[in-house]
Amino acid sequence: MTYGRDYQNTTTYTLKFTDNNHNVEYFSSDSVITVGVKTNGFEYLAKALSREKKNIVIDVDQLNINLSKGKAAIPSSLLKSQIIHSLGYRGKDITLSPATINLSWNKLYSKKVKVINNSVFKFRQPYNIYSEPEMMISDVVIEGSKNEIAKIDSLQTKPIVYNNIDRSGIFLVPLDLNLPSGVMCRIKSIPIKIHCEKYTEDIASVNVKVLRNDDYRNIKVLPKQVKVRYRIAIKDYEKVQNKDFNAFVLCSDEVLERSDKLKVNLTNIPDYVKIVSIYPKKVEYILFK
Repeated sequence: MTYGRDYQNTTTYTLKFTDNNHNVEYFSSDSVITVGVKTNGFEYLAKALSREKKNIVIDVDQLNINLSKGKAAIPSSLLKSQIIHSLGYRGKDITLSPATINLSWNKLYSKKVKVINNSVFKFRQPYNIYSEPEMMISDVVIEGSKNEIAKIDSLQTKPIVYNNIDRSGIFLVPLDLNLPSGVMCRIKSIPIKIHCEKYTEDIASVNVKVLRNDDYRNIKVLPKQVKVRYRIAIKDYEKVQNKDFNAFVLCSDEVLERSDKLKVNLTNIPDYVKIVSIYPKKVEYILFK
């Protein structure tokens, strides 16, 4: 190849039509266009080495098409300036084939749908989540034909697992956009805020109360206390006291007939406390006549 010599470079590209101002979906029966350009040997080689097969995106707004008609035959010459800009052939005269592009379009309808978080956040010990993940975008707009978008009520994030989290932050989580043909969502991912704190564990000794009717006034439980192991954020550690936990057992004819032990239940647990275990989970009882 002689660098100073002119060469004819011909390449076929896929066309894609779009606009930013109208809710319109475009269809072209001529989905490809062949672009010919005369360049010197150096530029030809540079383009050949760097060129990637890609779509040529045409901005319909720049073509001054009457959108009320639903279709149009567009001379390829009207696309020339956008194609030159897209391919980087500034200052070059190009040839285009076919000479006319047949384009049609449908009106797009829009609808706001709820986003459901399907991702999982896992934490490196001793860290854990402090509050529920906050979806900073709770709904998105989908566009498409009226019939297709009527079938869609929500979108989900991709089922991605984020491991070894040890600090608060915002995660950009991609949406699962496996949508029916002709339906699109311009938002590809949503931010989810995670509040993470360092946690510790402790044990509280809690008295067991007996909830009973008058027939069982003389019932005693053994042991009288249970050990409640709980997890708490270090920043909240000073808040919690043993009296914050209430343990009880239910005593009735049905319960006593079913088992010789009574299950221990907890109530009024502070929101910032996560129960790890209760020991023992069941207590023995003595019924005095």
